[in-house]
Amino acid sequence: MRVAVIMSGGRGRRFWPLSRASRAKQLIGIFEGKSLLESTLERITPLFEPDHILIVTQELQAKATSRVIEDFKGVRVLTEPVGRNTAACVAFASNYVREQMGDAVLAFLPADHIIKDVGAFRDVLSAGMDFVERTGSLLTMGIKPGRPATGFGYIRLGEPVENPGRAEFFRVGAFVEKPSLEKAEEYLRAGDYMWNAGMFVFKASAILGEIGKFLPGMQSEFEKCQGAFAASDLPARLAECYSNIENISIDYGVMEKTKIACVVPADFGWDDVGSWDSFAKYMKQDKAGNSVHGEHVAIDTGNCIIYSDKRLVATVGLDDVTIVETDDAILVMKRGSGEVVKTLTDLIEEKGFTDLL
Repeated sequence: MRVAVIMSGGRGRRFWPLSRASRAKQLIGIFEGKSLLESTLERITPLFEPDHILIVTQELQAKATSRVIEDFKGVRVLTEPVGRNTAACVAFASNYVREQMGDAVLAFLPADHIIKDVGAFRDVLSAGMDFVERTGSLLTMGIKPGRPATGFGYIRLGEPVENPGRAEFFRVGAFVEKPSLEKAEEYLRAGDYMWNAGMFVFKASAILGEIGKFLPGMQSEFEKCQGAFAASDLPARLAECYSNIENISIDYGVMEKTKIACVVPADFGWDDVGSWDSFAKYMKQDKAGNSVHGEHVAIDTGNCIIYSDKRLVATVGLDDVTIVETDDAILVMKRGSGEVVKTLTDLIEEKGFTDLL
């Protein structure tokens, strides 16, 4: 049995002010009216039956998520009381599937990625599920880097693993944090460093065994919910569970520690639209190099990002500036500062403007 789990609980704070807690970027129709979550579902439906697709989101986004997936009949939504990062998401879904469906092969996929070559993606994912079914490994997908990116983590390839299929698999040599530009250029020249895309494939029993080994407190809390995953008091049990578990990613919590991690290099036109800077390439470009969505009138304005929901944005004498206009907030920043927006939202929360997050 094979099950897809779409991780859709992120708040997308680097995409503020468009992305909010209850209406995160993966739920907004920013690509010709289609959301990233819808695109993710369309990519995987040929590989999975609808009732073998789960979406994990948090309570604040549950209603909006259900509205977005109305046309995908049979797809189920699992609701976390609060977000606790990817380790909790993986533990919740894996325990749920093992109890309700058996020891399935699980493909964990983020809801907010862009993949241009869908056919190549399906080939790699299918080969990865075959590999995991045969070996019991914890598999991650590594994207072959096309540039020295400093905004992604990297995976160094280790020893190759014998595989009868067409895809190549390797032991994970190391997980590497987001590097400096100099280091990223070094990784690109080396040829054995892949971008860490945060896409995983594992058997439910295998990942739960490793969570139990490296995050025993988390697995112990989820085991208290066993027998209740279809019960009416599940929300109350989950609320207690989530109040006692740590906020940690599956990379830090398990993948960097386990001895059974493998990686499959992939090249299917992947992109993580995590910030306004990365989104700009998908916006319309004017003659002055401005990336524009909405109404914009300019004099002496170049290489800017202009996003407007409704109102006209007029600019004079600007270069390398990002302006995002929504009904209740406006963001103005130097272009290239996208990674700082998350810190800015922390400051907005500290100042008491929580209704704008």
